[in-house]
This record gives sequence, structure tokens and C-alpha cells, in this order.
Amino acid sequence: MPRRSTNPSGPGHPRYAPALSMTVSPTLDASNAPRGKRWWRLPLWLLVAVVMLEVLINVALNVGVVQAIMRRGTDRTQLSWQRAWWLWPVGRLHLKGFTLTNQDTQRWWKVEVDALTAGVSLTGLLRKRVDVYGIDGRGATFRMEPSPAPEEGPSDPNSRPWVIHLRDVTIHEVRELDFSRVRFAGALDVKGELNLQSRERIQVDLPSVRVAEGFLEVDGKRVARLEALSARARLDAPFQGEQDGYDLSKAIGGQAQAKVDLLPLDWVNDLLGASAPVSLRGGGGRLELDVRMERNMLEPGSRLEASGTQLDLRAGPMRARAPWSLKASMDEQRPGQPAGQLSLAFAPVKVSGPKGNGVEVPEVALSVLARRREGQPGFDLEPELRVAKSRPLDLRLLNPWLEQTLAVDSGHVTVRTEERSPKAKKRNSLELRMDTDLVSGRMGNNKVLLRAEVEVDARHLSWDMKELGLAGTTLRLSNVSSNGPVPIRAWSGTFSLPRASLTLSPTVLSARFSSQLTDTQPLVALITASKRLPSFLTSLLNIPKVEVTGQVQIDERGLQVRELKAKGDGFSLEGHLDLVQGNITGALLTTLGAVTGGIELRPGNNGLHLVNAKQWFAGQQAPPFR
Repeated sequence: MPRRSTNPSGPGHPRYAPALSMTVSPTLDASNAPRGKRWWRLPLWLLVAVVMLEVLINVALNVGVVQAIMRRGTDRTQLSWQRAWWLWPVGRLHLKGFTLTNQDTQRWWKVEVDALTAGVSLTGLLRKRVDVYGIDGRGATFRMEPSPAPEEGPSDPNSRPWVIHLRDVTIHEVRELDFSRVRFAGALDVKGELNLQSRERIQVDLPSVRVAEGFLEVDGKRVARLEALSARARLDAPFQGEQDGYDLSKAIGGQAQAKVDLLPLDWVNDLLGASAPVSLRGGGGRLELDVRMERNMLEPGSRLEASGTQLDLRAGPMRARAPWSLKASMDEQRPGQPAGQLSLAFAPVKVSGPKGNGVEVPEVALSVLARRREGQPGFDLEPELRVAKSRPLDLRLLNPWLEQTLAVDSGHVTVRTEERSPKAKKRNSLELRMDTDLVSGRMGNNKVLLRAEVEVDARHLSWDMKELGLAGTTLRLSNVSSNGPVPIRAWSGTFSLPRASLTLSPTVLSARFSSQLTDTQPLVALITASKRLPSFLTSLLNIPKVEVTGQVQIDERGLQVRELKAKGDGFSLEGHLDLVQGNITGALLTTLGAVTGGIELRPGNNGLHLVNAKQWFAGQQAPPFR
């Protein structure tokens, strides 16, 4: 057996182990190194997560994911953009080619902004809210036009609509505001906010709108230059249902102040069309306004003043020229006093005919007082027309149109309105009067003398660019005399025109008339113009107090009467006739007591039908108006 070593330093010696443990004790604990390395991994992973989130947000913004999510919930309201980037959460959202569109049952509108920056609440998107604040945009346009939305099925009543809230908005260089036919082009700065909750309410608050310069256009034609404009506006429109959309009837309030250069009105002719009988030239001027509104109603303090150079109006063969002015104001309401007033004046007015001769009216003015209705919304309007008495107008200028009916040899007419008594409590109706002196004329070979007075009730005037409506006009004839086969002596009559119109190109007067005549002298004179009837028949036809109705048309080729009916004591008449230079054609059916006869009217020879008169008249169909 080998001997055991007794070397004290050897490995078998009991003291050897401690020496060995002292040799290996300085080595590191293996668990300490991984802990240090993991401490640096946490911020690294956080940085990677933030970068990944930034990438996901920017990818979602640019590939249409966000727009698609919002489009599903905003129904007919849409937000979109072409490019976007966002350094979230410390940076601001940057958008290029931003658009906001809305469409309801009546109109479509769209806002486009070239570029904008804004702060956005990311958590709001998770709650179906677009909360955008501190918006700073540049280069914008706005368009609105009538465009009903297509029919859609009923929406889910349990779904929660998106809310779009744009706060602290500043947009510079708004280049265009397009309201379909009316357009602003220029440079406009606007500040405000928008709160839109789909199918519930839309609210817009614009505390500052400013224009340094710009132009207003109508159907692509420039009509005015904005020298300066400052405004503030509010809109609060509740949603009224699928059929009615947003209610704008009481939605608008605010104030606008502007100075405007009005361009000549030649642009109106393009709107009227080349075939229109009316044309305008000149009339450019200046306008200053301060308009204040609340719930779509004008408020006290509103005013407007405008004036212009000579306006040249051509209507058929007539021409009128006059400078113009316009004033309007809304005052504080006082008992017994008007709340507002408007005055439009032309002075002086020069009217001329096709040959250049005409008349000058010192002033034509229309004024309107507005009084608030007691306990009701709106105003009662009290208009008044004032026409200063004109210089006499030579009636021979009417001969190119009237000479086939009555060729005027001499006579003049003046135009005026009645002077209102200072003690009158109510303003007169809009009555325009035309009075003649003794007019001398010819109907064929017959000499005619008469005086005429025409009253036009301007409240019933209408205008559709082709004809002038003259309903409510009254014509009074007096001192009518003629030297025909049956002379007329000092006859008078009044004709009411419940329906009347004057077409300007060609010039045609059409009217339905009714009259209470003192006697039948004019009827007898017409019937016997070419050939005398038996003397007993002539005397019987002179019936007092006769009611006459019918339709008449006068043009440059003569006078036509249709549906002529006359009724008196034991007398009736019906028929139709044409009058050209004193020559009568037509057919009449006359009843005198128990006798009925037909009268055939022909130039140079009138025929009398006493046998089967009604059957004969039934075969005499009236030709239509030319």
C-alpha cells in the first residue's frame, strides 16, 4: 500500500482546501451581468414601440385607413386629405390637400385647404370624435350648390354619430367662396370654429372675417370689387329630419361692414340673353353697408348707402336714362314709428322713343317703410311711389305702334303720382297716373277727339323679362267725339283691366276689360262705320247704362276684340271684331227686346241676319289673336 503524503502543502493535507478557496474567490457572480444588460433594454424597447406607433399612425393617415373608419360613421359628412405626417405626441399634425364635405337633402358644400397644421386628440378618435384645435391653414376654397342627397335607408337609431369639432381655426388666403351662381375671388382671412354632429346640429362661429380686396362674380361675370370687408358671423342649424335636412330659417347671425365699388351693369345682359327685350348699360357706382343680423332678421343699426352714374335702360322701342341712389336703414323700434325704411331714387329720368323724342321726369322715387308686426315675426311693408310731374310728352311717338288703331295728329301726356296729404295717416297705394290734354287723331277717315287718364296700380306690377304685368290698371276716357256716320258727342267711359300685360318686343298690349258705359254710342259708331243701319235700329242701339266685358289686344297691326259681351235694359250683345285704320271686320249677335239679329261686319258693307240669327252666329268662329 502506498504511503500517504505528509507534505503540508500538498492537496491531501487538511490545510490545502482553504488555500484553494482563497484562490477562486475573486471570480464574479454569474447572475450580476444579465441584470445590467436588461436595464438598458427597457428604454430601447420603449423607443422601438414609439417608433412603431409613429410609423403605424403615419401609415394609417396616408393609406386612407382613418378616412375609411370615419366615413363609415359620419354618414354624409366626410374628412379627407392627400398627405399627412404627425410626430405624436409632442408634434402637430400636418395635412396637405385637406377637404371637408357635407351633403344633406337640399345642398352640398365642400371646404378645401392646401396645407394646415393642428393639434389632434388621438383618444377622441376612439370615442368617435374628431377634436382638432389650434388649426393654422393657408390657401382655401369653399363651394356650395344645390344638390339633394340620394335616398338612403333608415339609419341605425342605436348608432352614435361622429362629432367633428374644429377649434381655434385660422385660415389665411381664402381664395374662393363659391355659392353656385355667386362667387367671391380674392384673398380672405378667417378665424373661427366648427362643431358638427351628424344628423343633430351644425354650429359655425366666425369671430373675424377680413378681406383686403377681392371681386364678386355672378355666373362668371364680375359685378363688384370689394375695397374692404370685415365681418363676424354665427350659424346654428339643428337637424330637422331626413326630408328637411338642417334648418337654416333662423340659423344666421352676425355683422358685416363693407365698402364696394359697383361695376357697370352691362353684365346683366348676359343673364337676360340676346333675345331679351330689355338691356342695361352703365350704372356703376359705390356702396357702403353695415348689416347686422340675429336669427336671420335685420337688427337696429343696419344701414346701406349706394349711388351710381347714369343707368341706361332699353325696353322694346323705349329708352330711359337716369343716375340712381339707394338708402336703407333699420332703426330702434319706437311706438308708432317705422322700424326700417328704404328709398330708391332716379333723378332726373329721361325717357325717349324710337325717333328720339321723349320726356324728362324730374324724379322717380320708391320708398318703403317697415313696421314690426305686433306679437308676430316679420314686418308689415308700406310702399309709396313718388313721380314728380313730367314735362309733356308728344303722343305722336306712339304712332309706329298705334297708328293702325288710332293715328295721333296732336296731343301730349304727363306722368305723375298724386301728392299725399300731410294729414293722411296712411300712405297712398302705388298709383302711377298718366293724363293727356285733348288728343286729336284719326280712325281711317273719321276724326276723333278725346282725353284719357290711366291709373296703374304698381302693387300689382309684375315682370318676367318678356312682358310687364299691368293688372289693376284703370283707363278713363272723356270728351270723346267723332264725325263718323253716327257721330259721337262728349261720350265718357271707364274701363277696368283686371288682367293686362305689355310685351315689349314686339310691342303688344293684351288685356281683359270690364266697363260700365253711360250709353252705347261707341258700339253704334263701330257697327255703322261703313254702312248705315236702318234709323229705327240705330236709335234702339243707343242704350243707356250698359255693362261691357271682353278681351282686347293692340299691336302695330291694329286692334282685336274677343269674347265681347254687353248687357243693358232689354239689350244684349256678343261677338268679336277687328279694327284696322277704321275698317271693321267681325260678327255680332244682338238682342233688342224680343228681336235677335246677327250683324256681319265687313269693310265697306255690313250685313244684317234676322232669320236664324243664332245659327248663323254659331258658324262665325272668332279667329285667334295674332
